[in-house]
Amino acid sequence: MNRREFLRYTGLCSISLVLGNSIDSPEVSAEPIKAGAGFENIRIIDAHAHPNRLIPPGKTRAWLDESTTLQKIKALGMVTSSFSAVGDQVFLNRGRIQENEFNNTKSQLEWWLNGIIKTGQARLVLKASDIPERSAPNQSTGAILSIEGGDPLEGKPDRVNALYEIGVRMITLIHFRNNELGDVMKPWRNVNPGPRNQGLTPAGRKIIERMQELGMVVDVAHAHMNTLKQIVEVSSKPLVDSHTSPCSFKDISKCGRLRTWEEMEWVAKTGGIICTWPFAYRRESVSRMTFQDWAREILEMKRRLGMDHVALGTDGGGHLSRLIEGYKDVRDLVHLMKAMEEIGFSRDEIAAYMGGNFHRVLKSCIG
Repeated sequence: MNRREFLRYTGLCSISLVLGNSIDSPEVSAEPIKAGAGFENIRIIDAHAHPNRLIPPGKTRAWLDESTTLQKIKALGMVTSSFSAVGDQVFLNRGRIQENEFNNTKSQLEWWLNGIIKTGQARLVLKASDIPERSAPNQSTGAILSIEGGDPLEGKPDRVNALYEIGVRMITLIHFRNNELGDVMKPWRNVNPGPRNQGLTPAGRKIIERMQELGMVVDVAHAHMNTLKQIVEVSSKPLVDSHTSPCSFKDISKCGRLRTWEEMEWVAKTGGIICTWPFAYRRESVSRMTFQDWAREILEMKRRLGMDHVALGTDGGGHLSRLIEGYKDVRDLVHLMKAMEEIGFSRDEIAAYMGGNFHRVLKSCIG
């Protein structure tokens, strides 16, 4: 990044106006930040994020994680992002929300539909062809309506139809509760996730069949290893793990939200993708703290899984507990692209990771 680009970047960082919970707020114009020659035309798509989300009852604006917002997405030049509602928000709020998961999730989705999408600040993506081939200054951002946690479905395939009709194209089957579909890989902050199903349930199989029949992406993030294995066995389309990283610990019981190489190979064999995020950690002999670490991780995934099976999913807006050094918000992805370039990735490979691979999966799943 040269001096002019740095000054433009710091100027953008000073922009205080964000949409948050005000659907009538005007957008701020911003030019894409260029990491280097050729990067400006790369089609960037975030497979998992929560931009400009509806603040839950009992929370204030200070609660928001604004590492991904419409302004920052546009400043980067990202063409499309997942806009993911939290499907088990009633469960996570431990009795503070007095409604069921379906209605609460629908309210989150309608917040975007009646706000940023209705006012033209974002475009609803219903087909892969709705996503532009490359970024352009201040273009309208594509929004893939998603749900993190299949709890609103309650195991009922007809609920899939209802959500598809309002524009949902991607569902993470499991989040923080052992729900009607399967089991979670890690409990949330000592909250009891409930009794295990011992894998994918019969209802979960029917939900996957209905999703893939209609044209929706099945996201396996958060799914327990046994549940994941059974999802892979019944899936007829490429799967997505929308936000994780490889687990390098010898003791797999320490992996938490990270995936073993075996699990990632299962996903890759469906033609799917494993999306990595800016989550930072240092444990035992493993350090994932810098953009260089992140880039080297992608290089190892390329070697072991193939470049076609690695992609980006930031979980922006999802309150990651620790971020890669120098990563404050989605605009800092330019530093990841630069780090990838420095260790030998070609422009085509960077483009594949940043959005090309996810676009291919979207085309296969949603048409």
